[in-house]
Amino acid sequence: MAGKTKKTRPELLKRRRLLAAYERFLPTLILKKQQIQMEILKVRTAAAQSRTEITRRITANDSWLPLFSESLPGLVTRLVSVDRVELGERNVAGIALPTVITVHFILKPYSLFATPPWVDQGLALIKELLELRETIRVLREQERLLQKELRKVTQRVNLFEKVMIPRTRESIRIIRIQLAEEETAAVGRAKIAKGKSADQSRSVQEVSA
Repeated sequence: MAGKTKKTRPELLKRRRLLAAYERFLPTLILKKQQIQMEILKVRTAAAQSRTEITRRITANDSWLPLFSESLPGLVTRLVSVDRVELGERNVAGIALPTVITVHFILKPYSLFATPPWVDQGLALIKELLELRETIRVLREQERLLQKELRKVTQRVNLFEKVMIPRTRESIRIIRIQLAEEETAAVGRAKIAKGKSADQSRSVQEVSA
């Protein structure tokens, strides 16, 4: 690319403006990269907390969980399932991330008189666990989107840091050297021309004398 650089003052001015723009934009990219990295850590932490909460709730109800294997007829877990997840959106560093607003369930009808009293509590626990499961699923999607954008931003940071800025600086250096050489040559030519002019003047004066 350096060989194709126009070694002119307008080109030097153009390259200097480009360099200034690159150097202004790079900190913004670096900041965005840092924001995304921090958000990925937050998302991972939230997912880990949700998994821990699932374990905690199961452990807290450990004494009567074996009842889930009883036939009512059929397992109690068949009575409730996720219908749909209502999603919202939040913006992080210009990235739209899905969020859980509400988890809607399908609850199959069952007899309050023909089922044991623990069933209501069991269904409430299942809903809580399903909601946590959906939260983790959405958090994984958040991380996927963040990682995708992080790769793009990292590539752009590397492009500016390792290619565009060094290349533009090198172009500026080459143009400045060429212009300095041309200026030196021009000064030399001017001195030679001035010397010749002075010699011619002396010759004319000698002839006139």
